[in-house]
Amino acid sequence: MIIIVTSIALVALFANIQRFRRGQIETIVVAPTSSATPQPR
Repeated sequence: MIIIVTSIALVALFANIQRFRRGQIETIVVAPTSSATPQPR
């Protein structure tokens, strides 16, 4: 029983870390594109 609870807690922790890292990556990628000036045609 303790092993099951521990493994579920580790999976939840890993999922939260991945979501946080994905949010950091998205903000890093989106920031330069929003500040780019449009090219005149």
